[in-house]
Amino acid sequence: MELESSQIRLDCAALHLARDEYPGLNISRYLRLLDELAEAVAAQRAGAAANLRYLAMRAVLLDEFAFDGNRNDYYDPENSYLNRVLDTRRGIPISLAMVWIEVGRRLKWPVHGVPLPGHFLVRIDDAERFVLVDPFHEARSLDLSDCRQLLRGVSGGSVSLSARHLKPADTRMVLRRMLENLRRIFMAQNDLPRLAGVLRRLVAVEPREVRYLQDLATVHYRLGDVRSACAHLQLLLEREPDGQDSSLARTNLRQLRAALLALN
Repeated sequence: MELESSQIRLDCAALHLARDEYPGLNISRYLRLLDELAEAVAAQRAGAAANLRYLAMRAVLLDEFAFDGNRNDYYDPENSYLNRVLDTRRGIPISLAMVWIEVGRRLKWPVHGVPLPGHFLVRIDDAERFVLVDPFHEARSLDLSDCRQLLRGVSGGSVSLSARHLKPADTRMVLRRMLENLRRIFMAQNDLPRLAGVLRRLVAVEPREVRYLQDLATVHYRLGDVRSACAHLQLLLEREPDGQDSSLARTNLRQLRAALLALN
């Protein structure tokens, strides 16, 4: 049964995903590190106002522990794995946002991710207002003008800021976006085994997105694993028998099965 996004713990899910790259990863150790960061923020005694909570989190996460963007090597895959972000205190916007979100969750503060196109922010709410934070650039706070400028920069002026861009992301969306970053990196590197691993995770995180099954079938075929390619095309057809790509999937499946019979 597919879990609701609210039932998925972001820190545990992200650390389990990291086990693909770091099989011996000690998840409990990194959960304790997040606990300790939350305890340090709690010691600031910030109160309920969003701006005060922002200052408390910034004082600990940036000023004391130096979590900031890896601007020298943005496309290093390590930047997308929560354990390595906690080790190195460097990451990309979404992985740094995970640290802020999980510290906030431990304190029962409303801290969320904001999935701007091309960039990822943190949002801290109170009853009257919210504060937007860019964890990649020295945890600076942003006003709406800053967000418009940021969005113009990453979109080339093709996207205008609207209220929907500032809505909090749910856990499933955060995980999907992090995995999409890794998918693009491993695709650019033509690293097919690691790309297959990321696609399998995307299929698990977003089971209704059958395009990931199509991509996974293609990668397995390129790796010479025709049986796995057939299995993923069959699963695609079971999940979406009348979808946009179903006709092509059926054709490919027939061809692959014929190739298997020829081998046997």
